[in-house]
Amino acid sequence: MRIVTLFKASLVVLVTAMLSGCGEFGDFTTEQICKASIAAIKKKSPTVMTVDKVVVEAETELDIYYMSYRRPDDGGKWHVRCKVNKTRAIWSQNEGRWRDQAQDPTIRFVIDGDEITINESYPDGSAASNVTFNISYLGGKQK
Repeated sequence: MRIVTLFKASLVVLVTAMLSGCGEFGDFTTEQICKASIAAIKKKSPTVMTVDKVVVEAETELDIYYMSYRRPDDGGKWHVRCKVNKTRAIWSQNEGRWRDQAQDPTIRFVIDGDEITINESYPDGSAASNVTFNISYLGGKQK
C-alpha cells in the first residue's frame, strides 16, 4: 500500500515538473511572439521593439500589444499592433486595419524548444520568408 502511495506521489511530482514551462507556446510569451513577428516582417532586430501598452480585445479576449520601434536610418518612430491567435500573429499599422484578409500576407510561427521561426507567406505564393530567433534574443524565458 505504501509503495502505491509513493508511486502516485512520485508520478504527480514528475508530471508537474514536465509541464512547468510548457504553456500554450512553450517557454515563449505572446509578447515575445509579437516582438519576433514584427521584427521579422519589418526586417528589424526584436531588441528594438518596445511594448507601449497591452489591451485585451473585447470580442476575442486576445491580448493586443501596442508596440513601437525607431528606424535607425531616419530616427522615425513607427507604431504597430499585434495579437496572437493559435499559430498566427496578426498585425496592423498603428490604429489601421488588421492584416488578416485574403489579400494580406500570413504570418505563422513554429516554436521548437528555445527557438521560434516566423514565416511570412504571400497570398500569391511568392517570396515566403523564414526568420528564426532564440528566446534569449527576445528577453529570455519568463518565470
